[in-house]
Amino acid sequence: MKKKILTAILVTVAGVTSAVPAVSAFNGVRAVGMGGAFIAVADDVQSVYWNPAGMVNIKEKQLGWQRVLTNRNSSNHLDAAQFAMPLDRKSGLGIMYSKVSDTYDPADNWRYDCNAWSLSYGRKISETVAIGATVRSGKETEDGIGNDYYNADIGMLYTASPKLTFGLLINDAAGSVQMIRGPREVRWNPAMAYRPDEKTIIAFDVSNLTEAYNEKREYSVGIEHKVNHSLALRAGSFRGSPTYGIGITATKDMEIGFAYMGDGHYSGRKLIGIRTTF
Repeated sequence: MKKKILTAILVTVAGVTSAVPAVSAFNGVRAVGMGGAFIAVADDVQSVYWNPAGMVNIKEKQLGWQRVLTNRNSSNHLDAAQFAMPLDRKSGLGIMYSKVSDTYDPADNWRYDCNAWSLSYGRKISETVAIGATVRSGKETEDGIGNDYYNADIGMLYTASPKLTFGLLINDAAGSVQMIRGPREVRWNPAMAYRPDEKTIIAFDVSNLTEAYNEKREYSVGIEHKVNHSLALRAGSFRGSPTYGIGITATKDMEIGFAYMGDGHYSGRKLIGIRTTF
């Protein structure tokens, strides 16, 4: 009966795409497989991007790497590498390098590139509350125009119970940041994650709650279920596209992940990633 319920949830989550866009695109194979609902999950190296407060959940050193496999010469994609480590029982540190590229019309040689470094720190301030911050430095170029930028994010995690966690990510918390494609304002992104058992996570995020800079509020939902010690299945909704993911534990300390985005704005995107603990 329990397996039937989980199967129904996976199908339902993947089917609500028209009503549930996502928080961000392509960052983290596990997160993308879960429809981009990861702010309140934040329990591995991908927390460097999704919620720096999640650095407190890093118990061993972790390395992560991802690459978008499809549409690399025709639309935007993101490749990234991350590292995270615990500092003590209450805090952790992470770093990420990411590269975003976008080509709308290869025939016109039009291209956008952005290279960025991020440094994240998280700390527990009580048994149930953790806070964190990310500082980011990036350089973007578009059609021969260059721009250097700096911004910062603030993250929070509140563990209401062993099964229920609330998260918050405040993007560009230091204020408006001027980018080539326009200014970025402070964005509030609340989230929650529910763990009905040790093998399952159901997550829900809200992106841009206050609709900053006249951009619409968006939603993200996802689920992860560990079938056994070597296989995890994921599904979600990501900006109008159903997402599907799988995690395969290749060795005791390494997982290979795949994510696929179905019909919708990001149709046909495939990602691969590796996460290792040492």
